[in-house]
Amino acid sequence: MSGGSKNRSSMEIILDSISSPIRLQILRTLSKKEMNYSELMETIGLERDRDAGKFSYHLKKLLTAELIEVDQRSRKYSLSKRGEVILEYLGKLERELGERRMLIVRRSDQLIEPFDKSKIAKALIKEAKLTPKIAGEIASIAERKLLDLKIDYLTAPLIRELVNSILLDRGLERYRHMLTRVGLPVYDVSRILRKFLELKDHRFFLEKSSGSIIREYTILNMLPREVAEEHLSGRIDIYPISSWLIGLFARRYEFGGEDFIELLVEILRDSLSIRREIMIEFYTEIEPNILTKALSAIVSGFPTNRILSMRLESRIFDKLVQGIQASLRKRLGLIIDLSEFSSKRFRDLEEKIHRFGIPHIYTFGGSILLSGYGVGDKSSLIHSIGTINLPGAALESKRNLDEMLEKVRERVTSLALALLDGLRLMEEIYGKNRVRSIISFAGLMEASRYLAGSTSFVSEDVISTATIILKNVDDCVDRVGDGKIGVAGRC
Repeated sequence: MSGGSKNRSSMEIILDSISSPIRLQILRTLSKKEMNYSELMETIGLERDRDAGKFSYHLKKLLTAELIEVDQRSRKYSLSKRGEVILEYLGKLERELGERRMLIVRRSDQLIEPFDKSKIAKALIKEAKLTPKIAGEIASIAERKLLDLKIDYLTAPLIRELVNSILLDRGLERYRHMLTRVGLPVYDVSRILRKFLELKDHRFFLEKSSGSIIREYTILNMLPREVAEEHLSGRIDIYPISSWLIGLFARRYEFGGEDFIELLVEILRDSLSIRREIMIEFYTEIEPNILTKALSAIVSGFPTNRILSMRLESRIFDKLVQGIQASLRKRLGLIIDLSEFSSKRFRDLEEKIHRFGIPHIYTFGGSILLSGYGVGDKSSLIHSIGTINLPGAALESKRNLDEMLEKVRERVTSLALALLDGLRLMEEIYGKNRVRSIISFAGLMEASRYLAGSTSFVSEDVISTATIILKNVDDCVDRVGDGKIGVAGRC
């Protein structure tokens, strides 16, 4: 009898303790995280001066019922094991009594189904690697918030956004990062669509929409966190990051007398995966008129922002330059090997090139792209260009050269390791040792002038400082680049 009386007394105490909406709010608040007296009072919307007595009364009720407990060191309140059980049963009771409204969800695959918080918990366990206990707690909080918001028609992205905000509220940012959805806002899709209609090029729409997803995925999941943050802050730049998982910056093709049509078909097929430059190096003669027509056909079929560069026999240059249509000249580039031209021929050709406004560079042998980067016989593909912001590093170092060099070495090292990860991925597609990346630098002379405290770009101190920076970058890339990363740059 006495035992039964005691049990009834405990039950009465518990039922009495949860009979108040304020005490229920305290329990649900503490189910999210521990709080001290002031934090808890503020969270449930009570004022310290006016409601202190009332709040202490409610806390005492919950402590007596052993639904909450207080840590004697930190003085923080938390939900007890008994409190967790009571909240769980209250949730079940609410569902059994039908007090909860039916929530309808449209899934990502456009199917409609009733809301089920267990699916949130399963997704958190699978995608974010949360423990089942924490995943269940997050799912319950999400369910309560959705009911409070009085939303009758839910979508999967909305639920994901809500769950992400709950993870942030509970200090679980690392797990929120793993749950992030990659995609495009409706406004951005509309903007890209308008541009596509203006250009009338479906490849522009495909590139921009898929590129946005690839960029987000690369930053969130492929790049080390510190490299991603350096890229976003402008201390380094990785290009083209919007195709880093699937494409190349540039590719060199050789024509040595085989079927030229086959080569053109191959180039057009690959053009969507090459984001900047396609270079053809000719090792045999080809009729200038045929070449002009073929190149015009290729360039007119290129996606936007591509350029076709050529390294030709010297005798073909004259006719080629005159035969190129004016509308295509800015999308073609000429790579002129000065060792093949006499002084007079060079002057005549230079005059024509300038008159027609065709992009060009001069070399003394070797395979150099129009963009200024070298490609070798074996490694004819460039995956990406990683650029170090030298003026930024110099400003951060406040004219301390040693400190600036240390920052540059750290950034080159972390960038090189990230580029090597990308190269390993490309080697699965294109084969071993065929692909390389470049570490470049921006603002070498500006940084050198700032560090030297000079007003001139050509002073001895500036040149000396630039040489030291270049040597440090080169040595660092040699040390960590595994022979697959070159050094180049715009000064």
